[in-house]
Amino acid sequence: NERLAAMTGQRLHIQNYTKLSAVCTHPDFLGRGFAGALLTHQLNLIISHGQVPFLHVREDNSRAIALYERLGFTVSRPMNFYFMIRQ
Repeated sequence: NERLAAMTGQRLHIQNYTKLSAVCTHPDFLGRGFAGALLTHQLNLIISHGQVPFLHVREDNSRAIALYERLGFTVSRPMNFYFMIRQ
């Protein structure tokens, strides 16, 4: 119905690493496998170009972490996120 259900992409190509980014699923479409299918497609593209995929995720995003682990990702190190608010 011409609605964006899920998306992902690539950003930052550093040496032989490519970052997966903008992994998002609209709440109305959660649990249907869209993010997994899109990530698998991106992973296949990245690996076919001889690159190593990586991504970051907030440690409290357990749903995303579970998906990434099912796709073979492992935690390499914690990352701090800083949010700025315009006042």
